Order: sequence, then structure tokens, then C-alpha cells
Amino acid sequence: MSKEKNSYEGSVSSSYKNKELLKSLIILVIIAISITGIFLAGVFLTWWIIPIELIYLVFIICYSVIGAIIILIYSYNWVYVRNFAYTILEDHIIIRHGVFTKIVATIPYSRIQNITIVNGVFDRMFKIFTVKIETAGSSAAVTSAQRGYVKPEGYIPGLRDPYIIEKKIKEMMTKYSSVPSGLEDNIFKPEELAFDNFISYILSKMREGEKLKTSITELREKANLSAAELAEKVGVPLQTINYLAEGRYNPSLALAYKIAEVLQCKIEDLFRLV
Repeated sequence: MSKEKNSYEGSVSSSYKNKELLKSLIILVIIAISITGIFLAGVFLTWWIIPIELIYLVFIICYSVIGAIIILIYSYNWVYVRNFAYTILEDHIIIRHGVFTKIVATIPYSRIQNITIVNGVFDRMFKIFTVKIETAGSSAAVTSAQRGYVKPEGYIPGLRDPYIIEKKIKEMMTKYSSVPSGLEDNIFKPEELAFDNFISYILSKMREGEKLKTSITELREKANLSAAELAEKVGVPLQTINYLAEGRYNPSLALAYKIAEVLQCKIEDLFRLV
């Protein structure tokens, strides 16, 4: 826990580098077995043509290269783990990482769409988890979608207890979207602000686990727009629109406004709790 009030800091478990090394070793072992097979075949077929010393030299060089690659992979992941850190603040998350290029990602809670906890085969071997924080309209997500894969803007690997982070983030998100008691009558008098309060309430309820029914597909088709065209107009990846249509994403207020503006409808026509 950080000394700063209402903040939480953490880092990646050292087991992460061991996991990445194991994944690389499996590939390198397959390569080594292939090299050994070629080496033995070469010895058997060409021992009277090519000097045995030359064959042994090639064999030693190949395995030396593999050994050097293993050292480089371990060193890279050691530095990656050492440089990786995240901070959960009152209104945003900061993720610092990078080996050759240092990256600092700042994610406001208003843009967070979904939090996914991943525990793959290799993760289970080392008892670690990966937390993926998916956001709406991030440049990183747009770039990765254009390359054919979706990479979350918030990526925190190698965690021993990911549920602490999930709980902290949800607490801050709920606090960020909530309105102090007793201020509604004073602040939300105008109709527009009252509507903002209504939307904030919907978003907070969704974060508490309520199901969301959307009419995005019907309204999009009525506006003669494809999902890709809608995604481009509101500045989010195509997969975000698909997830919203399926009710798998909780939209931010800003994204809901953008979609409603493009489809020329009201936000309450787009989403409703069921």
C-alpha cells in the first residue's frame, strides 16, 4: 500500500520471468531436437565426405547460439519484471513498463470498459494471473485491432492475487461515478444534468453486476451503418462495438454519448437494465 492516501501500488511477481522462460525453452528444445536429428543424420550420411570435426563445430555453434538466446530471454524478462509497476489512484490507473522503451500508461476510470482475469496453462503452473483492463477509444487498442489482434490498454501480468486489484479498481470506479449524498437536489436541477446523474447511476449498477440490454444493432441498421462504420465514427475498435451489442462491455458515459450522437437517438434508447 502506498503512503499516498487512497492509492494502491504493486509490481509483477518474479515467477513471471520463469513462466516466460519456460515458454521459450519449449520452443528452443524443439529446435535443439531438430538440430540433433540433422546432426546425427549428417554424421551417418557424410562422415566419409565432410570431416567429423567440422560437423562437431557446427553442432557446438548451434547449441551455443541456443544457450545465448536463453540467457538473453531470461535477462530481458528479469529487467521487464524489475521495471513493471502499477499505481491505482483515486481517479485513474498508472502502469509503468518497458525494457528498451519506457512506457507510462494513464487510464482514467471513465474509459474502463471491462476487467478480465486470465489464468492460462503456464500461469497455473506458477500460480500467477494476468489482469487485462479494456478501455474504449484507446490508441493502443485501435492500433492492435488494425493489426488483426486486440491488445488491452491496461495489461498487468504475473500477479499472485489479481482479485485485490480488481476490487480496488471497482471501488475507485464506483466512487468516481457516484454523487455525494444530499447534492442531487442542488446540482442536478437542470434536465441535462439530471440525465447525467441517471446515466451515472446506470453505469454504477452495471459495475455492480447488473445485466445490460442494448439496442445498438437495431439502431445501427436503421441508420444504414455497418458495425465497422459505427466504430470508426465513434473512434473505437470494431470489437468494442461488437462487445457492446452483445452486452459484454460496460460503456463509459463519453462513449455512450458518442454512439447516441452518431445514431441520432437518446442514450436511454441504447441501453437499459434487465
